[in-house]
Amino acid sequence: MSKFEKVVIVSTGPSWRIDGLNQAARRTGIDIDIPSQRQWTTEEVEAFRGTDNNNSNSSSKSRIGPGQAQCWLGHLNVLHTMLAQGWATALVMEDDMDWDVSIKQQLEQLAPLIRTVFPSGGDDGNMNRPPRPNSPYGDGWDLLWLGHCGELVPSTGVRSLIDSTLPTSALYRETYGDYSYFPPQLRMVYKTHSPLCTYAYALTSHAAMTIYQRVRAANHRIITTDLREWCQSGILRCVSVNPELFHHHKKAGKPSSQVAQVEGWSELAAEEKVDFTANIRHSARCNSAVEGELVTCQDEFMGPVQEHH
Repeated sequence: MSKFEKVVIVSTGPSWRIDGLNQAARRTGIDIDIPSQRQWTTEEVEAFRGTDNNNSNSSSKSRIGPGQAQCWLGHLNVLHTMLAQGWATALVMEDDMDWDVSIKQQLEQLAPLIRTVFPSGGDDGNMNRPPRPNSPYGDGWDLLWLGHCGELVPSTGVRSLIDSTLPTSALYRETYGDYSYFPPQLRMVYKTHSPLCTYAYALTSHAAMTIYQRVRAANHRIITTDLREWCQSGILRCVSVNPELFHHHKKAGKPSSQVAQVEGWSELAAEEKVDFTANIRHSARCNSAVEGELVTCQDEFMGPVQEHH
């Protein structure tokens, strides 16, 4: 999609998530790859967490829970596929993702801004980064944080444009239902600051190998924290888009989070009352079977709402 070599999905297998994802992909003309992910054993998960289940006197405490570890392992499975297949770039998405029906247009208009954040060539930082002459985003970046659940905007270095495909409201939902104000239909691009959630991110083979090499048992935290810190430290050259282009979809009657289910976080794992996707104006999932005027399902209290133009 828009010059990423592959769009690849982190998924545990067939579910409503994959069904809706396939419908959204068809609606917007996107080809997706869903690498097979096997069931991780308890021993593998605990080894990744850095705990010792065989020693009742062990005082080791992992930084992450079993659900968070399984999430990390799922992303590593996708990175392994990317490296094994030799893909130069990939857009990695979790399987409950949603996006606007205008996603290709959105990416095309953001490309010139992204190119200016890390200009191509000219410094030592690019020496180990292979050139990507056909990339509309340039070759100075390692990771593009395109889907998240909140990201602070720095005081300097922000590029922006008016994007008429954004919601007309100035309120954007972030983590745990909090709201942030953004000037209506203003999209911003800048060096990654402190995003939350790994809903969707594009990365290069250089970034994939860097991440794959750096993950060690008991040395890591949740995937968001690790990636964010590697971005902040300059290990990875990262660019954030805010408001995000991708956000997770909530389906009526289904639990909100697979990780929350495993961790036993009952409130975060509760079933949703209506279908909705926060911060996306014309959801590809909600419009996958719509003919005529587009609908929006960004309001979690009202469900799908007909927009009047």
